[in-house]
Amino acid sequence: MATSITNTNSTASVTAPSPNPSLLQMRTQLTAALQSIASKTGNAELKELIKDAKVTDAAPRGFPAGVGWADAFRMVARRTEDNNPATPGNLVLSEDILNRNLLAGIKLNTLGISNLSQFPRGTSVTGAIDALYQNTRNGVLLSEMSKAGIYDLTAFPSGTSAFAAFKMIEDPDKPGEISTTVYRNYKAATSALRALGITTLVNFPRATTAIEARNTLEPKAEQITAMLGIPKAKYGDYFNDPNIDPLSALSVLVQLPNSIASLKPLDRTRLAALPASVLAAPELDRGRELARQATAAKNLIAMGYESLAPFGRMERFAGKTVSPLDAFTTAKLKPAPLDLPRPTTSSTERIFQPTPTNPVRSFGQPNPVSKTVFTPPSNLRVTPNPPATTVTVVSAAEVIAFNQKFWGGRTG
Repeated sequence: MATSITNTNSTASVTAPSPNPSLLQMRTQLTAALQSIASKTGNAELKELIKDAKVTDAAPRGFPAGVGWADAFRMVARRTEDNNPATPGNLVLSEDILNRNLLAGIKLNTLGISNLSQFPRGTSVTGAIDALYQNTRNGVLLSEMSKAGIYDLTAFPSGTSAFAAFKMIEDPDKPGEISTTVYRNYKAATSALRALGITTLVNFPRATTAIEARNTLEPKAEQITAMLGIPKAKYGDYFNDPNIDPLSALSVLVQLPNSIASLKPLDRTRLAALPASVLAAPELDRGRELARQATAAKNLIAMGYESLAPFGRMERFAGKTVSPLDAFTTAKLKPAPLDLPRPTTSSTERIFQPTPTNPVRSFGQPNPVSKTVFTPPSNLRVTPNPPATTVTVVSAAEVIAFNQKFWGGRTG
């Protein structure tokens, strides 16, 4: 027998938010939201699924099999404050959450899942994709990542799991899909952090992503290189890569002379903007001196100093151009000079610290044996033959006589 729905309430009462909406209210609000999305979406497949949504449908359009009206409404509704201490708040449907679940349903169908019955009761469509990807035994996530050209996790901080890496690069508009643009951003951010030896984010505030960590350090790296006389606008004059990022540029400078291949020749024109000690150093020591100045500038910025100007006002530097190494050496003096300027920002020495690495023995290296458990079998052991039970003491003359008798009787 067909079920008919008679709307005895007014339209306002059916569509108004409620702490505990009735099934009719759920159907009405969800249908209106489906029709609204169908009129606005640019996804042809989604539009075809929900364009004819009606309140009288047996199940809401666009959801996998096994999802009823009440379940679908709870998936896409969130409780909001109604400023009434006596009530828990209103359940309000969110079109954004509804749209994500509808798109997740399409993705779930392409993965071969058309029914949510295999997942725990109350699992949303987006939650079903997450549960599917978290299962490391089915290989679904690895397959999705390989389709996007991701075959390892080197673009992410050390210790990142495959699922955590996926959530970092998931397309915000397409649940279950990988955004190649976001992935490239993460790869570039991780590469820039690794240039300074930062392979994990343990020294950053909790929940900081690689992109946020890079965005935190990049302005400071620009201040460091500017303190050396190399502002970002002139990176192309000093580095072989004109598009080098500030963190990689700083890494090149602090690793000199080993990284000299990434730097253009330091001729007189380029040396003029650098600290005077670099120009005064012998030609073969200029790279090493520039690295010392770069390390000092890095330490100054990490301590909270943003420029060398405050140090120029100190009595000991009167009439002298202050270099980063001069300023850092002065800042570390104990006791500190009375006119030492105060840092202008909070210390960030912690986040500049490289990640400690534990040496890993290669399989190609020899493995020294300190002790062995090998015991030769009885047939390989050296034993008396025949076993002597008595010992006879003989003289040398008796030995010679025995030998003459033994060997004289043999031919050849």
